[in-house]
Amino acid sequence: MIDLMPTDAKSKLREIIIVKAFIIFVFVLSLLILYIEYHNRAHISWKFIFIASICVIYDFDLNKKIKELKVQIKSD
Repeated sequence: MIDLMPTDAKSKLREIIIVKAFIIFVFVLSLLILYIEYHNRAHISWKFIFIASICVIYDFDLNKKIKELKVQIKSD
């Protein structure tokens, strides 16, 4: 069987960077939808503000994990 979970620090770092790129894409997309919706209807959709704020919080958490993994890679 193929093991999908990364085992070493470099693989984990690569996986986190891919997830971070996806989170940034979702954040930008939600801001774009907010802008378009506000421009068309002059109404703010709170669900997209919630999605954007969750993306920012998760991105902050991923930054901490990336720093920890870089320190671990340097020490190895």
